[in-house]
Amino acid sequence: MLIIIGELLNSSRRPVEEAFLQKDEGYLVGLAAEQERAGCSYLDLNASTLLDRESEILTWIIPILQDRTSLPISIDSTSPAALEAGLRVHRGRALLNSLPGRQRELEEIIPLICDYRPQVIVSCLDDGGFPETPDQMVRLADKILNRLLSQTSLSKDDIFLDLLARPLAVRPEAGRLFLESLLLARKEFPGIKTLAGLSNISYGLPRRRVVNLTFLSNLIGHGLDAVIADPLHPDFQATVVVSEFLNNRPGARERFLTWARSGQKED
Repeated sequence: MLIIIGELLNSSRRPVEEAFLQKDEGYLVGLAAEQERAGCSYLDLNASTLLDRESEILTWIIPILQDRTSLPISIDSTSPAALEAGLRVHRGRALLNSLPGRQRELEEIIPLICDYRPQVIVSCLDDGGFPETPDQMVRLADKILNRLLSQTSLSKDDIFLDLLARPLAVRPEAGRLFLESLLLARKEFPGIKTLAGLSNISYGLPRRRVVNLTFLSNLIGHGLDAVIADPLHPDFQATVVVSEFLNNRPGARERFLTWARSGQKED
């Protein structure tokens, strides 16, 4: 079954940024609860646009979200200080989003992983930028994964591998390259969960939601394990359920029949 990480608690969205600044816990908890009801397994939390207040906001909102929902938090930041602030107050195991292959961040973030032992999203990006081919992507992933597994007590099951979908508007072959990288990563790294940030693929395009959902169906067909996405889009659940059924994923037939009988109207 596809693991869904809800993306809506992100300060790049103006209402969320305002709720963070005003400490409007009612709005934020409501948005978290909607994503939980939509079937998410994690809540991604990003306050990076708040700059010097990022750590403060994470420290404030994480305990509130954990009191009011049952989901672990994906602490989404490029700042090691903010990551540590969030990890320090999180009860149980958080999901750290993310660990790239850049040398400085490896040196700063791996000690946090040793101290707090979160699950980890590994991002296939290093000091040289984005890998240009599936083979380069897998070689970089292998380098980061080997370092992470050798220097921490994490197991393969604790790790999500984000192959970093790039915008089609910038690179028209980005969708094909991601799918090829996904197949290769699944072959080379058994036991590691593959992940995609769904909205990246459509950045800069019109009709983004149609692009995202079509890409999602392709990803499921290629064996993707987890996705960071907006679970509240009215067609998101249908795309997941039907795509999993078409690809004969374990339990998908039963989930499809339950969904089909749940009052959904025929098209």
